Amino acid sequence: MPDGQTYRVTGRPHPDGALAFLFEDITAEVSLTRHFRAEIETGQSVMNALPDAIAVFSPSNTLVMTNAAYDEIWQRDDEPQMLVHDLRSALRIWKARCGPSSLWQDVENFGQMRRDSHIVSDGLIMTNGRRLDCAVQAITGGMTLVRFTPAMARLESSPQPPRQAYG
Repeated sequence: MPDGQTYRVTGRPHPDGALAFLFEDITAEVSLTRHFRAEIETGQSVMNALPDAIAVFSPSNTLVMTNAAYDEIWQRDDEPQMLVHDLRSALRIWKARCGPSSLWQDVENFGQMRRDSHIVSDGLIMTNGRRLDCAVQAITGGMTLVRFTPAMARLESSPQPPRQAYG
């Protein structure tokens, strides 16, 4: 409606050819749905703006969400068999595209145990020479957050020594 209200209209046949119309005001429901969708879109936009590659896995180790940086590094349209749906398949891809690391066993163990206060992390070198720092941690709801930070970003964001003023 022009005033912003939303109605659901349902027509049902009745005896003797009559029609019964039900007018339902669903303004609050529609508003809540729009607000919820806007929050989801905002959250995904924020995730996509981060330079870190982010993947979140459910308590059953199913992939729940990734951001654009993760998709750029790890998801490849030219390799449809490499699509990630769970932590085990993600580990297979990470291992294939990185040099050997003891981190992989720790990540697999982490996915099984979900130690709430423990963070597993290590530096990685991809087969293309790119350096990444990887951190895995438990987050709310028994989920697992895996974060790949470009190693150069860590160096650039480190505090610079104060400049000396000479007079």
